[in-house]
Amino acid sequence: MAATPAAANNMLKVLRAVMRFAVDRGFARTDPTVGVRMLRYKSEGFHAWTEHEIEAFEAKWPVGTNERLGFDLLLYTAQRSGDVRQMTVHQILDGRVLVRQEKTGQLVDIPQHPNLQASLAARKIEHLALLTTRQGKPFTEKGFGNWVSKAAERAGLPHCSAHGLRKAAARRLAEAGCTAHEIMSITGHQSLKEVERYTREVARRGLADTAMNRIA
Repeated sequence: MAATPAAANNMLKVLRAVMRFAVDRGFARTDPTVGVRMLRYKSEGFHAWTEHEIEAFEAKWPVGTNERLGFDLLLYTAQRSGDVRQMTVHQILDGRVLVRQEKTGQLVDIPQHPNLQASLAARKIEHLALLTTRQGKPFTEKGFGNWVSKAAERAGLPHCSAHGLRKAAARRLAEAGCTAHEIMSITGHQSLKEVERYTREVARRGLADTAMNRIA
């Protein structure tokens, strides 16, 4: 599995758990995963949507569609897909969005972006959950990711995912001149390291533009 290092590392984690279980209960004498190292590789993670890709999705799915509401919730709250798919009507209060992040337990309290307000107003929400399947049921974790990916694919964006919209939101905040701490107040990140990467990349582009303008 060396050609797919992320999958290989996940497999190793599972095998380690299985073998520890087996050894602890006497089903196996030794753990063959002991000493096996994780594969090292460099990954940029999920693709961050570009502005052209965002415009393409918006052109395909106008305000009022369920796909657009899911898209706007992801982009204009900058939350993880797991938190967005579980959002309820009770989290939309007085022009704000309240989220207790599932991964970290961090409470995020952010104002609603005008585009999100328009998207929410255009949908008649008849369930506790803001986003539901065609059968009126909440999305499962895998189902939500697949639903967003299929909507993106129908917009001509097969490489775009729900996770990439969180990255796009952070990039937009950095491009607007937000500090790392300001971005963290929206995204709920616990560490400056990940957020500072967005601000550094934006600053680097700005410096490159200034440098080229000087010799133009």
